[in-house]
This record gives sequence, C-alpha cells and structure tokens, in this order.
Amino acid sequence: MLNSANVIDVLDPMSGLVLAGEAGGRPTFALWRDGAVRLLDDRLAENSRRELPLDDDVRVLAASGLDLLILASAGGLVIAGEEVVTVPGLSADAAALLGGLLVVAVPDGERHRLLALDSATGAILDDQAVDADAARAFLHRHPAGDTAILELAMGQDGVLAFRVDVEGSRLHLTEILAGDDPVIAGFSPSGARLLVTPYPSDPETVRMLSWPDLREISRLDASDVDAEYGFGLAGCWIDDDRVAVHATEDALIVTDENFDSSERVALPIDLGDEGDIETLTHLGSGSVAVGAWTPAGRVTLVVRLIEGKGCD
Repeated sequence: MLNSANVIDVLDPMSGLVLAGEAGGRPTFALWRDGAVRLLDDRLAENSRRELPLDDDVRVLAASGLDLLILASAGGLVIAGEEVVTVPGLSADAAALLGGLLVVAVPDGERHRLLALDSATGAILDDQAVDADAARAFLHRHPAGDTAILELAMGQDGVLAFRVDVEGSRLHLTEILAGDDPVIAGFSPSGARLLVTPYPSDPETVRMLSWPDLREISRLDASDVDAEYGFGLAGCWIDDDRVAVHATEDALIVTDENFDSSERVALPIDLGDEGDIETLTHLGSGSVAVGAWTPAGRVTLVVRLIEGKGCD
C-alpha cells in the first residue's frame, strides 16, 4: 500500500467542525463563524448558512443540516430548529442526535450529567450522572444513529468511556474499556470497527477494536513506525479500509484497518520542532481535514490521500 497526499486547499483553522449529515450522498459539516452557522461540503467550502442572533462566543455541538442545530452559547444551550429555543444556564460541552432525541453532556463539578432532551422544546426527559472530576466530554455517534460513545477526558486522571444507548426517552450507560484510558478516534464508516488512540501518559499504542464486542483486532506500536515520541491524540478514518494517525512531532501515518502496512505521508508543513498535527477529521471519499499548528499560526489542510502512488 503506497499513499500520496494531494493537498486540495489550505484554509483558516476550523477547530469546531461538526458532522451535519449528508447531501447528495456526501457528508456535510457545520461551523459557527461571524454570526452564522456555515454548512460546508466535503471539501470544507461553504454552500449555505443560517444566521442566528447570538454572541460570537458560540460553538456548534451537533447538527442535522441547517434545519436542527445544537449550540453552546454564553446564555445556555441553544436549539435552533423551526423555532430557536434557549435552555438558560445549561452549559453543555458535547451533544449528539440519537434515536430521535437530543443527548447532551453537561459538566457539573466532580461529575458529568448526560441528559436526554426533547429536541423541539429542550425539556429534560432523562438525567444520568457519571463521576468524572474536571472532565471534558466528547460524544462519538455510531453511524447507525441510536448509539454513541461518551468519552470523558479528565486530564492527569485519564479517560472514562461509556456506551450510550437510547431506549425510548431513556438513556442507558455502560462503561467500556475500563482502565484503558481510551481516546476514541471514531467508528469506521460501516460502524464495524473502532479506532482508539493512546492517552498522552502512555502514547505508545494505537488499537483497532471490533464493534460492538470491543475485541482487539490489531495494534500498532510506536516502535513499528519509528515514532520516537509515540502517537498523538489525533486519528481518523480515511475510508472503510484505511486510517490516519499522528506520530508526535514527526509525521502523518497512513495504515490499513489491520495495521498490516503503515507508512509516512508527506505534507507541506514541517512536523518537527516547527509544527504539529492537532486534529484529523474524516471528510469522506478518501479525504481528511488536517488541523495543524505551524510557526505562522494554525491552519486546516484539506488532503486527499491517494492509494497506489509513491511518496516522496
């Protein structure tokens, strides 16, 4: 497997990209910028927008096109459907649309609350609490739509992960991968596999797990690809057969779904002391968005990773 990188575009940083469903069979993404939610295509070009009367301190948490938007704002949680509803005082850090419900993670001191809300009114239908001190939440939605993984990153205290299932208007949480400090890099497009990157305290191994039984299929050790500083948090699927991960201060690594064949792929940025990869986002059709730090500032590269061509 030989891969080359075709850089389609170099854009301003897009740290708040959220998958917003599909249009014409291709994924779309939502991003808040300058008073509006922008709907972007799979090359991150804007094709439409929805202006909302909110302050600029806003982040999109979940979206279904522009018809239903879930946003975190200084005034609370904003649900922009046919009507715009604000749930005051609800300071959410993650959200997902699951099984017809809005599922929202809310920090609450030494715990996190996971709420099921009516997506039209914001009414709370269920409220579950998880002990997780000073955590930041991430919700990773399964492609089937009724299941997600709640990831709670707690700094030096590691990571907790829970499978979240929707049953009617109720939430069911099951802890998974206990003691592993798993960083969830995403489900494969088919939903059959789960990519897990390592927490910074032990950055040596990337793992591939089957879903839903979480059986380890394969692992990629830093020594396998001469990653001197181990792997970073960033990782994503390129397509159903390939993934991209990041060797810290070194390179973008492209590998197959079983980690049988891995290689470095050249990008037009210096990933040594002068820059680094911060995020990798699956865009579909063999493309990824690479959020990178460079001496000139942060940028987002839209990169198509092409099989069958040699790398420099």
